Amino acid sequence: MIQLLALDLDDTLLREDLSISPRNRDTLRAAEDLGVRIVLASGRTVASMERFAEELGMFDRPGYMISDNGSTVTSTQPRKLLVQHTLSRPLFQSLLQTFEGLGLPVQVYQDRTILVTKENPITGTDMKLSGFSRTLMPDMAEALPFDPTKLVIPGDPAFLLTALSAIRQAYGAQVNTFISKPYFLEVLPTQADKGTALHYVADSLGIPRDNVMAMGDAANDLGMIRYAGWGVAMANGTEELKQAARLITQFSHENDGVAEIVERYILKKG
Repeated sequence: MIQLLALDLDDTLLREDLSISPRNRDTLRAAEDLGVRIVLASGRTVASMERFAEELGMFDRPGYMISDNGSTVTSTQPRKLLVQHTLSRPLFQSLLQTFEGLGLPVQVYQDRTILVTKENPITGTDMKLSGFSRTLMPDMAEALPFDPTKLVIPGDPAFLLTALSAIRQAYGAQVNTFISKPYFLEVLPTQADKGTALHYVADSLGIPRDNVMAMGDAANDLGMIRYAGWGVAMANGTEELKQAARLITQFSHENDGVAEIVERYILKKG
């Protein structure tokens, strides 16, 4: 019996136009009516996730948001910060120097603003995805007034693979780093991961992993797909994720792949 359902947003629950289909929305509400707790689990910040949680009515019912790819966990009813991991100032400054040496910009997020070290076209893509504004901060190492929950490095997909290898070699277990989208490399505190965050939520509710389902499409979803007793990869997901998953949807995020699985394995339709 599935008691906890964790859903990635982009390319999983959301369609290409960043909308939630009526079928997905109604299916999730039906699952909640059966007592299933919903968790939205995304690389997005809390502020960027709130509109989707609002659309699903999650601020009127108990639920959770895993944000920043696992650095932050909040509850929706009541609205409360439960967990937050940040990069220490010395580590953050060292990473900035490394990425500057690689010729790559660095983004961090403050409220609804993307702070970025230098101009680049891909930050514009992030603005469209998040709905946030942009502020240039070339002196980020000294000027940033807080310790960030994650760094996002926009760049050419081919070069980001080289940068990923360089960061893993240089910093090892000091950070959790991966490619979340082909044009985004992300660097998180080492203890931050969607799987670890989902484990925390399940434990806090007393729900065993065999009763947890998680659905995603990309490398940043691997942790929760491996943790959940029912790990589900989207049809449009990466091959790596599909190999780790227990189930693979027949339909993509554009065609209600989430509803397909929820109807079959939670609502028991078909």
